[in-house]
Amino acid sequence: MRAWLGPRLLAAALILLAGTASADEDLFGTGRLRIGVGDRLVLWNVKPAIRTIEAAASRGILLDYVQLWLTPGWQDSWLDPLELREIERRGALPVVTHYWFGDRISRERFGAERNEWYASLWRMSQRIRGERPVLVVLEPEFNVKPPSGERSVMEWDGFADHLRAAALMIRSEAPNARVGVCPGDFPGPPRLERVLGPVADDLDFLAFQEMRARTDPESGRPGYLEVGRAAVDYAAYLQRAFGRPLLLAYVAVSSHGGWEREQAEALADVARHSSELRRAGVFGALYFQLFDDPAHEGYFGAGEKHFGLLRPDGKPKRAFSVFRSLARRGPTERGRTR
Repeated sequence: MRAWLGPRLLAAALILLAGTASADEDLFGTGRLRIGVGDRLVLWNVKPAIRTIEAAASRGILLDYVQLWLTPGWQDSWLDPLELREIERRGALPVVTHYWFGDRISRERFGAERNEWYASLWRMSQRIRGERPVLVVLEPEFNVKPPSGERSVMEWDGFADHLRAAALMIRSEAPNARVGVCPGDFPGPPRLERVLGPVADDLDFLAFQEMRARTDPESGRPGYLEVGRAAVDYAAYLQRAFGRPLLLAYVAVSSHGGWEREQAEALADVARHSSELRRAGVFGALYFQLFDDPAHEGYFGAGEKHFGLLRPDGKPKRAFSVFRSLARRGPTERGRTR
């Protein structure tokens, strides 16, 4: 790997990157809210395996985005350039979400794993080179509370320097990449100015998320399922504070615990507020998973296994028809009824 790590990288970033980020009108301009789905390019958790974009098309949905999440230990097969080209051929853009630290992120963890983080980003950059743009989302929910006894990156000025350096490295290796970072929309004042203020102009866009589940301790509070309204409010804050194009990088509402109706209602609230999201600067929105994933784990416990719009056997939940109303329609392919 090239010498992208350590002080040389930071010095190069500070000298070379200032002012290089630009808002591409074709990607971030006005128009309809563009719709996508994740969280992998190929659905290996259904039998037989099928491309995400094909699974959507077989159900009459034309996607604008297909999202892939990269976690530590990711394999080259997860990010196959041939699959990226197939997505592009079908008129969609890949969204590669680099989720290295997850809920473990802290100043201490970043310091310990910095070299591995840069190495993963460099390797990713080699695989997303191409003639068409690829959206890269860095470190979703970096503003989460750190593990006990560790310090938040929110209180560390150096984190902005590393985000800037990462954006420089990715664009130098993959010039058509567009790079953003993704804070979580958590309860309480967001207070992102210290960490994002110094770097926002060096990023192509900012992203954010909205996740809901019955297993969340917050699930009983009033307005919990008003996901669209919450997204508009958070987008308005980000736009006021930083003035960047915005991506609703993932909406995830779990149907676990008899919440199929609630899942549909929450997604319908996004649909009702789609015009307001556009006015707030949101150019696209993605739903987290097309299919339920029985192996998925995370903060929401049992709820993590039921974020999908479709059950593992391919049968639709109520929320699937809401998602179809948001997305572009296409003909249902004969014989593809899974």
